[in-house]
Amino acid sequence: MNINISFNFYFGRKWLCQSRRTIKELNDKTPSDKSFTVRAKEEIEKARCLCSRSTTENRTTALNAFEKFLHERGEETTTADGLTIDHIKGFEKWQLDHGRKLNYVRCNLRNLRAIINRINGKGPELFESIRTANAQTEKRAVNAEIISKLEECQLPRGSRKDLARNIFLFCFYAMGIPLIDAVHLRKSQYRDGQIVYYRHKTHRQVKIKVAPKLKQMIDRLSHNDSPYLLPILTAKDNTETERQYKRFQQNYNRTLARISEDLGMESHLTSYTPRHTWASIAFEKGININVISQALGHANTRTTQNYIRELSGEQLNEANLMVIQRLEKKIHPDRKGMAEKPQKVKKNKKETNKSDIVG
Repeated sequence: MNINISFNFYFGRKWLCQSRRTIKELNDKTPSDKSFTVRAKEEIEKARCLCSRSTTENRTTALNAFEKFLHERGEETTTADGLTIDHIKGFEKWQLDHGRKLNYVRCNLRNLRAIINRINGKGPELFESIRTANAQTEKRAVNAEIISKLEECQLPRGSRKDLARNIFLFCFYAMGIPLIDAVHLRKSQYRDGQIVYYRHKTHRQVKIKVAPKLKQMIDRLSHNDSPYLLPILTAKDNTETERQYKRFQQNYNRTLARISEDLGMESHLTSYTPRHTWASIAFEKGININVISQALGHANTRTTQNYIRELSGEQLNEANLMVIQRLEKKIHPDRKGMAEKPQKVKKNKKETNKSDIVG
């Protein structure tokens, strides 16, 4: 009996020690043995509480695309440590071959790199020769003439086009407020002749003085039975509110595209156009870029630079002429005076001769 107890205790303890060691080895080995996509999903879930909703969504979108890419190559079981530069370059080409736009591809690459960094920190190594910064695209701003056309165009009152036009103008007159911030504005944020809100993206406070044009848009859009300033959101649940906003954004951009065609525009208006247009016109009027940056709620002026459309060739020529004239004054400071002296002497001679004749 004692022998059996001792035997069982000995081998039981030995088994327990071996089990603990085996569990530890399994825990140590399991992460690296898991496929990259499984590890990536785990990391995204872990970081969910630390990241914004949009960051989580962007990383999930990038991972889903990369998972399809690996599936087509028959490499679903590839581990994080098994990823190579060829995988990254192949993923980039695969997306472009499937008709994805360059900046969309680069956004996915940036998010994929962030996931890899969280897993094993090899992002810099794998992406060393990969360009992930957004490429410069066509500026989204329009000129003041287009804004005037939008105001003046006759649209059926209460129609989708009428609603889209009014919201577009509201965003423009509200210092280029982003659509997401405009849609979530509550009536309580509009008081004492101004709108006060915090940017959804940067959490910076922005104050807007309500000028007559903006007041006109508010009167057109506001409904008494809604807590929101604009008649878009109706759901009380946050998840459903988010879905409502996304559906509206898609419909809004489609409707703006139809309005653009009606106005005979070469490029389509989008939800970004009011913001870029406000910044561009403000810059053209000589408003300091720091003031524009503060009005837009940007964290720094580098972001604001992207909103300011390119100067026209005429403006660049005028700027070049001013530089040359300034340079000429510094190199030949007395040239202007030398040119004027003969005229003065000549005038004096004429006056002298005239007085002689009179005398």
